[in-house]
Amino acid sequence: MNKNRKIFWLILCLVLFSGMVGLDQWSKHHIRNIMPMDNYYAWDDISVSGDWLTFTHAENTGVAFSISVPLLKYISIFALLFILFFFYRIIRENPGKWINFIAFTLILAGAVGNFIDRFTRGQVTDFVKVDLGFWPFNPFAIFNVADACITVGVFLYLIFTVAEEIRAKRSQKKSEKIQ
Repeated sequence: MNKNRKIFWLILCLVLFSGMVGLDQWSKHHIRNIMPMDNYYAWDDISVSGDWLTFTHAENTGVAFSISVPLLKYISIFALLFILFFFYRIIRENPGKWINFIAFTLILAGAVGNFIDRFTRGQVTDFVKVDLGFWPFNPFAIFNVADACITVGVFLYLIFTVAEEIRAKRSQKKSEKIQ
């Protein structure tokens, strides 16, 4: 990837990162202001699309699925540094793979969004509730924009990494047949 394209992708990722962290923080702030809390859960839902997609207000003092983790703030710092290091390595080793830029920008934006909540408030605000009426989505864990960014970023990275591996193996088989 030439220098101009790399700069383009870095600027695009910076805009995406800023937008996702901003949207995450704004949406959490908005939910905290419009939906009252009763302990750690708001019992009134706002329907977005029928009963299967609603907004509710939940505060999560743990990690995914509200799992309690001792020394969570310190683990969060380590996780953020690990993501930054991994992002650097992936971009350095595969600079031509633009999807890696996008995937790790989303992962980093999600990690930073939840990191901000965890360090400024001691808990993370979740508000998106999906209930499709069957397990495991009956209802699924309540999440936020940051969680969605992390999930989509990991999904993109895994899908394109697997596709790249399949493509490389097919190419290797073709070259072996030619010889």
